Amino acid sequence: MTSEPATRATARYELPTDPGSAEVAAARLWAAGAHGVWERPTGLVAWFDAPTDAVPPGGSWAVEPDHDWQAAWKATIRPVHAGRFAVVPTWLAQDHRPAPDELTLVLDPGRAFGTGHHATTVLCLELLDELAAHRHDGTALEGLEVADIGCGTGVLAIAAARLGARVTAVDIDPDAVEVTGDNAALNGVVLDAAVGSVEALERRVDVVVANLVTDVVADLAEALVTGARRNLIVSGITVERQHVALEPLVAAGLVVETTRARDGWVAVSGHRDDAGRPAGRAVEVAPDPPDPRG
Repeated sequence: MTSEPATRATARYELPTDPGSAEVAAARLWAAGAHGVWERPTGLVAWFDAPTDAVPPGGSWAVEPDHDWQAAWKATIRPVHAGRFAVVPTWLAQDHRPAPDELTLVLDPGRAFGTGHHATTVLCLELLDELAAHRHDGTALEGLEVADIGCGTGVLAIAAARLGARVTAVDIDPDAVEVTGDNAALNGVVLDAAVGSVEALERRVDVVVANLVTDVVADLAEALVTGARRNLIVSGITVERQHVALEPLVAAGLVVETTRARDGWVAVSGHRDDAGRPAGRAVEVAPDPPDPRG
């Protein structure tokens, strides 16, 4: 969804999108030869060496003087807080002062999604933290096996490892797997990272976390639910198309416990129906929390 803007591109393409179309549009921009794609609230910005007709239609081109777009992009990034987690980019880590109970995740986005700023990532981090906090024995995720499907930069995998879990992270993008490994080392955690999707798991795990996109969640619904012995946390689902993902998840036996929405995206957490029967529960998405700034 988001990656670092390039430093040498001089052609800027701005494409208006909504949350439901941003992922597909971003993939098309990368395929058209973009050096970087930046997701913003109103759409996507992509950088190219020169204008091209291969981009999705509906956007506008601008030619800009060559300068350090990476530095300009970094200047917009601030630490993100989600539950007890704070996601801090590497270039801000030296000056970051963590709160007493904070779990700091230091990330270098590199060539993979994402910085932790996207609503879907924040929602998954919150639900993962809540899952750990609600364990009756007070041991966070210690002793549990967690799989991060579509790991990107590894932010969710590293968060689970910080909570004490044994973690496997998979992504179909080899660059993402490499970046996840680098970020894990940066945070002093050990995890297994491999190229693939849910089928790459050697066995069922206690908790599956999957921050994907609506159609991929729908396609993998049965595998995601089956792969989780205890809990499933899934996001990347757009509010307007939530039924496309939630209906097959419930049909596969997911008992939905929590749904949460933010900025047009939905995250769901629940547990597997041990009897293997559809839970049949009506799913209602919680509204965005009120803005504390008024």
